[in-house]
Amino acid sequence: MSSLIKKADYLFLDCEWADLFASELVSIAIVSLDGVRYFYGERDILPEDPTPWVREVVYPLLERGDCAMSIELISARLKRFLGSFDAPLVCHDCSHDRDLCEQLLADTSLEGERQCPAQVRWLLLGDVRPALRAWWKKHPENEAFRHNALVDARALRSAFLSLWGI
Repeated sequence: MSSLIKKADYLFLDCEWADLFASELVSIAIVSLDGVRYFYGERDILPEDPTPWVREVVYPLLERGDCAMSIELISARLKRFLGSFDAPLVCHDCSHDRDLCEQLLADTSLEGERQCPAQVRWLLLGDVRPALRAWWKKHPENEAFRHNALVDARALRSAFLSLWGI
């Protein structure tokens, strides 16, 4: 494994949002480099006026149940998850994903959850679209779940690994 890989805890982020401005979080997922550890959360009260595409494509893919939680609880659990890594480096392929994640990390509404316990670094991945297309082609069983944040974060992780030859 590359020495670059060993110096950080690479994590792979994907978010879904309800509006054209990417300001209304629907769901968030972060997957570890080994693919074993992950965080996934969905808003318990979904935005009432999503774009038609989000209503038709994203909302039906949500898991709900224990995954549905308040923004405050998503924030607290996300901070706890990221705090379990020594040197989290959150990789993303869209700046909106980072913006939404940073908003959650900045949330201080739950007592005792003032900030993320770990120093989070960010890495905007270059053009990973060809690697993502190749992953989706090799995993057609997942195509029906595309645009579920957890499935997409796992696809991003796999695309990253294939680009690095890992």
